[in-house]
Amino acid sequence: MGSIAQNKPPVIDFSWVEGKQGSPEWDRVRDRVKETLVEYGCFKATFDSIPMDLRNPLLGSIKELFELPLERKIHNSSKKTFHGYVGQNPRVTLFESLG
Repeated sequence: MGSIAQNKPPVIDFSWVEGKQGSPEWDRVRDRVKETLVEYGCFKATFDSIPMDLRNPLLGSIKELFELPLERKIHNSSKKTFHGYVGQNPRVTLFESLG
């Protein structure tokens, strides 16, 4: 396993890929995503085509959603796997998902 400098995930820039799916460049970034997930388990995606005035409110809303009390989040349930609230697993302590 590699070490992440200052506990920050690796950054992968997706800004240039719009409309280039299937190209050799797309294949390279796809391979980098796979290698990064195997090595680190996560990465930070950047996509500069989305303006900051749209990005910031969205990220703020997501932060607000995950800051809800646990009692509230567990009410979001589903019989489908990985739908609804997924979290509070001692094997993956930092993982939470709301689907």
